[in-house]
Amino acid sequence: MATKKHYQVQIDPAMCKGTEGCGLCLHVCEESVLQRAEAMNARGVHPAEVVETDRCTGCGLCVLHCPDLAIWLEAAAVAA
Repeated sequence: MATKKHYQVQIDPAMCKGTEGCGLCLHVCEESVLQRAEAMNARGVHPAEVVETDRCTGCGLCVLHCPDLAIWLEAAAVAA
């Protein structure tokens, strides 16, 4: 049976400078996987949060554009 990679975006909300001060990840994600969180983090800003995990293609643009290294991708093989 063939396996297909599934990607999961991980965000450390404590490291995120917030969508108000940055938001680069929201702008570069063509699949609308991320959005602004309702809750504030310890910095007093609204970090990005994952809302559409299944839509992530693993392109890595959110990781590449995050200046605080608050985002990373995890890949898991799932049966197709």
